Parts: sequence; structure tokens; C-alpha cells
Amino acid sequence: MRRFVSDFLLPVVRGGAVHVGRPIGLPAVDRMLRDLPLVEGAALDRLAACRIASGTRVAPVVAPPPFDETTVRLAAALHDLLALGHPELGGTRSRRTDRVAAAALELASVGAPRSASEAVNRHSLLARLPEIVRVDRTVHFWLGRQTFVGRRVPPRVTALPTLRRVRVEQTSRSWLREIGIPVVGRQAFLALNVASPLGEALDPLRLEPPIAWGRILPVLRFPTLARVVAGQAVAIGVDRSGDALADALYRFASFHDPPPGQPGIDASPEAIAFALRFLAHVVWLDVLFGTSAERPESADIDRSLEPGVDLAVMLTAASRTARTLVWPADVADSGDLADAFKARLDALAKRAHIHGMPRYSAAVGIAELAAAPTTSPAAFTV
Repeated sequence: MRRFVSDFLLPVVRGGAVHVGRPIGLPAVDRMLRDLPLVEGAALDRLAACRIASGTRVAPVVAPPPFDETTVRLAAALHDLLALGHPELGGTRSRRTDRVAAAALELASVGAPRSASEAVNRHSLLARLPEIVRVDRTVHFWLGRQTFVGRRVPPRVTALPTLRRVRVEQTSRSWLREIGIPVVGRQAFLALNVASPLGEALDPLRLEPPIAWGRILPVLRFPTLARVVAGQAVAIGVDRSGDALADALYRFASFHDPPPGQPGIDASPEAIAFALRFLAHVVWLDVLFGTSAERPESADIDRSLEPGVDLAVMLTAASRTARTLVWPADVADSGDLADAFKARLDALAKRAHIHGMPRYSAAVGIAELAAAPTTSPAAFTV
């Protein structure tokens, strides 16, 4: 446990070289928790301080995140996912990789966070996942070359550098964006995102796996975190982030998200209505703070490859189906803000029409489902 904290957990949270050892299963987590009193208090204090610093970037942290069973399970799941990329496992499907992936899935399956503070605490542990890189080194010498994947070069290999004409090439590759999660570990990685969805919600432009409403809705139901996520979407750009979220809504409403076997929020009318209102809220923020510049539309200009079309289609369908899907109950129908938002809706409708209303019928179906009356208690509120 002592080495796991100092050589793996601390670098994951604070930054630095991460040591990935033998895969860890649930029984090993139980043993590590029993050995927790043997861990130096200074190491745990440094880890807590780094997690507080990470967590406060998204929300106030009033107490140090607990070092509990969930913390160790999520950290061990990440450790096993990184181990799947180790060259000793061969990089191919085998019974050993299946066992490691199954262990990672079991460890990561702790469910969605039940409170905003729990979501922030988990995020403080995994916030730097997009920054993890694997450093590969190739040593060239007079008799050939030797490559070390994700490992340091032994001193013997670089001995007598002048005589042997030693030259070391170093390449850094992003774990998530360039190397990618092995297919065998995909279910475990999705479960890790279910357990800690705040990082996914703050990165709507991620490509693999793409952002999923079924995973991020549990964290968006906390108003403090929903405001942070909406602000990040505005900062990234309403057109780009809105397109990603709108595209994800098509998958969510058609029951293609999350994948079979993964826990998440069902595509109920309440959940879809919340997603549409969240998209509208992002546009409201953009109107309120005036971050987007006016862009004239012209029939003579093909803007089909520019971002913002999916967002325009989705919100146009929603506003024409039920005004309550895009208009907050506490905002008056008249006034400067209302007039500005109406102008934005008109611009969105015009833009969607320019492109022949792509996917419009599907968007109308989604809006009609969201507007359908229900007798069940609302699971989400805005």
C-alpha cells in the first residue's frame, strides 16, 4: 500500500512519473485497506492536499477527500487499465488480459456519485486522466537499436555513449487520445466514467468514448456542478460543445447510450427534457454574457461543415414543440434578455433551415417525447 500511494496515486493526482506494477484485483484492495495504518501519514497528507487543489478547480472543497474503499477501488481500476497497455501483456487479447480487464471492471463498478461532494472527491482523484502520457524510448547504437515501451532505459544500454555512438529518441503519446483504451478494457473504462462522470461532463469534445448523457446526467442534477459544466461548455464554444451534446442526445434518446451492460440513467421523458433544458441553458448563458460574435448567414455560403448545426436543429425542434423546453419558468416573456434570446432562437431556426433541417424529424421526436405528460415524480429539475 505504501508504494501504491507514493509511486502511483500521488503522481496520478499531482503529476510525475507513474509506476504501474502487477495488476490489482479486489482481494488485493481489501489487503491494502488492512495495511492502511502502515502508510506514512506524510504521504496521505500530500495526497489529500493535491486532491483538495484539484477539486477546488471545479467546486469549493470544505474537507479533505476521504481515503476510503471507493478511492482505492477507483485508483486500482485505473492502475489495471494502464497495465493493459504494458508490453508484457502483449497488446493482444488473451486469457490474462481478460482477467485483468474483468478485475478492473469489478473494481470500477461502484455506481454513480450520490452527492455533489462525492462527485468532486472522485473527480479530484481522476481529473488528470487526459494528461497521462506514455513515454517510449528508442536507443540507437552502433550495432542497432532497442525500444523500451513505457519503461526507463537501463544504464547498461546507454553505457559508453561516445564509443558506442549512443543516441536516445524519446516519444510521448497521450494515453487516451493516441494510444487508446484496449477493446478488452472498454467496459471497465466506461464503468470508471460512470463512477466519476464530472471529468467527462467537462470535456464534451472527447472522441473515445464520446460524451454520453446516460453517464453525465447523474452529476448534472447537482446545481453547483451543472453550472460549472455549463460554464465550461460556453468557454469551449457554444457551437462546438452544443453540437457534441446534441449529437449525444440523439444516441441517448434512441437507447444507444450507455452501451448494454453499463449502468446509467434511462432515456425517460424527464431525463430528455432535462438534457434539452441544459442545452438551452448553455445558449442562455452565451446570450447573457455575449461570448459569441454575430455571424451573418447567407444562402450563397455553404456552412455545412461549420459547428453549431446540430445544436440549431435540436433547439429549433424543442422550441417549436414545447416552449417550456427552452424557456425557464422564472424568466419574463419581455425585456432585453428575452428579446435577445428570441433573436438567438430565430437565428438558430434560420441556420437549421439553411441546411435543410438535417435530422429535424428525429429532433422533433425527441422533443415530443420530452414534452409528453407523465404521472411519475420528476427525476430532474432545472
